[in-house]
Amino acid sequence: MKRVIDKPYDTYSIYGIDKPEIYVKCPKCSGPGVVTSDLSTALFRCTSCYHTITKGLTEYKYDVENLCESCGRFYRVNITDKRKQRFPGLIVSCPFCGHKMSGKILKKPYCIAYGNFRNARDPFFDYELYFLAYLNDKPVWAINRDHLAYLIDYLSADLREEPPTEGTMRTQADHLPGYMKTAKNRDKVVRLLKNMQKTL
Repeated sequence: MKRVIDKPYDTYSIYGIDKPEIYVKCPKCSGPGVVTSDLSTALFRCTSCYHTITKGLTEYKYDVENLCESCGRFYRVNITDKRKQRFPGLIVSCPFCGHKMSGKILKKPYCIAYGNFRNARDPFFDYELYFLAYLNDKPVWAINRDHLAYLIDYLSADLREEPPTEGTMRTQADHLPGYMKTAKNRDKVVRLLKNMQKTL
């Protein structure tokens, strides 16, 4: 009987690893490439054609925040016009009552890598993941070799146990879609994952 202990919830997410290593398809040659990040900068490098891209992950949001003199409500108006973002202040209308007031423009940094992996694409460059196959038109993917090994171990186990809890009841398996975990699909998914292991 094969037994496996599941991993903590964020183990294979951009938040759970110090320096994520994500295998993706190179946009130039479709060969394997690796995306790494320290959450302020992301780096892509292709292991086949050596194509390299660096991307800063910090952008800025410009808002005017104020307390309306007319209705007394606090409001925040996002300034998207790049020409207006250069001024120290602007006259804007209260979104609640329409009263116009001047306010100081506040510049706030934010990370442009939104969330996690969606649609089998990496969250930094939006490249297709390298370890990707389909089961009845539904994606089966892994972000790197460690994640691939975890999926194979977890899905092929006879007995699956939860890890010792560290303040949360959720585990890495909670990320898996139902079609991967159902008994009738598990063997097919494991075969797909093992075939992916042979590609790199």
